[in-house]
Amino acid sequence: MPLSLTNAEARGRTYAAARMLAGLDQAALATEAGVSAATVSNVERGREGRPATLKAIRKALTRQGVLVGFSPSNGLASVSISFAADDEEEE
Repeated sequence: MPLSLTNAEARGRTYAAARMLAGLDQAALATEAGVSAATVSNVERGREGRPATLKAIRKALTRQGVLVGFSPSNGLASVSISFAADDEEEE
């Protein structure tokens, strides 16, 4: 049986996964985003965040090379890692 989550819960888990991919703890992400660690925790637990807060968190993750996207049409989320060309391994 599939796990049933609200949109906010799914978004929160997506942000938590993105933070972990970035190698940050909640306090470090909060500092990067200019919000409190409690705010990051609340977002990750599925509490609705203000749009400006969510944008600040997404921008902080993007600066770490982790991209977070959400589709308003179907509610799907994506997390991807962006590497600069000079970070790629030589073959």
